[in-house]
Amino acid sequence: MPERTRRFKSCSTAEDVLKGIDLTGKTALITGTNSGIGIETARSLALHGAHIVMANRNIAASEKLRDEILAQRSDAKVDIISIELSSLKSVKSAAEEFLSKGWPLHMLILNAGVNSAPQKSTEDGLETTYAVNHVANFYLTQLLLSKLQESAPSRVVIVSSDLHARTSIDERLSVEEKLKILTPVAGTKEPGLISFYAYSKLCAVLFAFGLHRRVHQSGVNVYVLHPGVIKTGLLRNTGMAGKVIQFVGTPFSKSLEQGAATTVYCAADPQLADISGKYFQDAWDDEKGLQASLARDEALQDALWNHTEQFLKQFESSGR
Repeated sequence: MPERTRRFKSCSTAEDVLKGIDLTGKTALITGTNSGIGIETARSLALHGAHIVMANRNIAASEKLRDEILAQRSDAKVDIISIELSSLKSVKSAAEEFLSKGWPLHMLILNAGVNSAPQKSTEDGLETTYAVNHVANFYLTQLLLSKLQESAPSRVVIVSSDLHARTSIDERLSVEEKLKILTPVAGTKEPGLISFYAYSKLCAVLFAFGLHRRVHQSGVNVYVLHPGVIKTGLLRNTGMAGKVIQFVGTPFSKSLEQGAATTVYCAADPQLADISGKYFQDAWDDEKGLQASLARDEALQDALWNHTEQFLKQFESSGR
């Protein structure tokens, strides 16, 4: 395999990354395309020929984006599926709808995320940030895994954050103690204004690496990434702490087009065909921003995997 060379910078855009790439015949399911980098992820992939399936709760906003894409490329293939990630019942229904269409699945892009949601707990009895940013992604991936394997080579792209490295979890704690921190149930008191979000983003990285170990040999590549600091509404409910983060990060923040670059790089770049199980930032995988001491702990990966799987088995058996 020839040595890869770094071709993009932190200022590169999604269009820079996709230049010259034809995605005709490829199907991508993307969550969270109603705002932020999800919009540019969907738009750029569709304009390069991919069949885009947008999975969102706001159908009107999804239809607006679909129409904007079609105005730019009349033969673009764009479909919409309704999903509410805070509801496992909705996640299951969305997966079933996708599978009923008979579409292949070459790219599963888990982009949607929430921080400090107005509703602190879900109907399934979980803290909302953890439920949306980890459990829903885990469940959707499991429900679509056979389709990903059938469509191989395929890719799972998980949008995390550099905040995964700011959980303040003591590495000396036992796996069980770390797991308890990472998996809050409804009613758990948050120790800090952005702690649950940071925990959920560490869960995203642990899930990605655990998934890689389980599915890479079946032709499914897995990538997890930090998109950069993007000025979006994600931190709007975190009070003064969120405002400080946005203020400090503003001089270094990316546009939406730049923020989507790493996502589409992981989803579509041909040079990554044999790469999997890596953490990306600025369209590269040197992993300088990865908190490897926690993220690469396979015992912690497996503990989170088993904990999530057990919860989902209970959900399935409840018949909800």
